[in-house]
Amino acid sequence: MLRLASKSLPGKAQGRLAYLQRKVDEKTTFSEKAAKAESLWAGKTGSSIGKLTFEAIREKLAAMCVSVKICNYCEQNEANDIEHIYPKSLFPSRAFIWENYLLACKQCNTAYKLDSFALLDADGDILPIQRGSEPVSLNGAFINPRTEDPTDFMLLNLGSYKFEPIPEIDKKAANKAKVTLEVLQLNERDQLVQSRKAAAQYRYQRMELLVRILNTDSVTEIEALLTPYDDLLDLTVPLQDLKQRIKEGFKNDIQLHQHPSVWFAIKKIGRIVTPKWQAIFDAIPDALDW
Repeated sequence: MLRLASKSLPGKAQGRLAYLQRKVDEKTTFSEKAAKAESLWAGKTGSSIGKLTFEAIREKLAAMCVSVKICNYCEQNEANDIEHIYPKSLFPSRAFIWENYLLACKQCNTAYKLDSFALLDADGDILPIQRGSEPVSLNGAFINPRTEDPTDFMLLNLGSYKFEPIPEIDKKAANKAKVTLEVLQLNERDQLVQSRKAAAQYRYQRMELLVRILNTDSVTEIEALLTPYDDLLDLTVPLQDLKQRIKEGFKNDIQLHQHPSVWFAIKKIGRIVTPKWQAIFDAIPDALDW
């Protein structure tokens, strides 16, 4: 998981959300608020203004994704669901709050996250939520990538390809990481773990190929190194210009490939502990900013 680059919602869409949230908040009891939030959410696109509002929301959330419309939790599947970070059934006061949304895949949203959540008490200990009653606080035991940087709480281990809480963090942060990982099952889904490993291998192969290309002395050598799947380039341009264009293309590929947390871990840890990655970044130092 990585932090999302927040964007502002257009005024009309924000106004519609505020209207819907007022409809929830005007109810008296918690159960009434929760029922109203569920009802309004189910019918949110039943009008033309509702359709336009949630089209704008989806568009903005898609632009905020950690890669091209990719799930912000598993970083692998296509993100189609508007996910409530604080579940609307437990926190109806956040049902129509823009800052409580992100895009997630169907699997993360409905098979794992659902309305699973926990709170933290004043000492940073995990406090289970009493369902059917109003939560005692809004201090969630779950990393919120809209407002928090998940890499302040956990990092990907490039040996196991599983996320681990950062050792030196305090109990509150460690429990946030623990609950987040348990709810989303990010370390238990074998397919995710193997896909992260494949993403690391892919990035190394591409970066190693790029180093070789940048060290060539002729267009002919470059042409021989490029795979059949690399975009066709104008091989008539000067050699250095061609190398720069190829470098930009590889940069875009590396950044947009699935599992961007893998690339973050490679830049932060892999370049220090893995000699082959160190050699890559010695050859292309600006890649640390990709």
